[in-house]
Amino acid sequence: MKKLGLGVLLLTSTGCFHIHRKPQLAPEQVAEKIQFPEWSKDATTTLTGPQLKALQIAMDDFRAIGTEPSTTDDPYTRCLLKLETYDAWVRSGEGMTFIHFMPKEDERCGLKPTLVDAGISYAVSDDGVILKRE
Repeated sequence: MKKLGLGVLLLTSTGCFHIHRKPQLAPEQVAEKIQFPEWSKDATTTLTGPQLKALQIAMDDFRAIGTEPSTTDDPYTRCLLKLETYDAWVRSGEGMTFIHFMPKEDERCGLKPTLVDAGISYAVSDDGVILKRE
């Protein structure tokens, strides 16, 4: 009975845990050829800590952990399920960060854009709560 209770607790509390997947690393031969640029504010886009936190929260909600690209024959479904199809717009607000995921199915998948999917917007508080999603 204790094992069943623990299993139920783990299943119901999965939203409390952030699952981290280790990224794929390039072979050392590839890494040796990479030269980092000189870092300067003029040549980069800076996201603040609260913005990074808000972006991670919105990404986790937008594309849940474990969601894999579709193997369906529908090219729009396959395209829109890939994270690399989207651009993310980030804007600061008072005590919150606004994030908008904009699909680029025309540029990234060679498909005609649809009016059905104009993206999704989030307002995330600086303490990590999704205040609004549309």
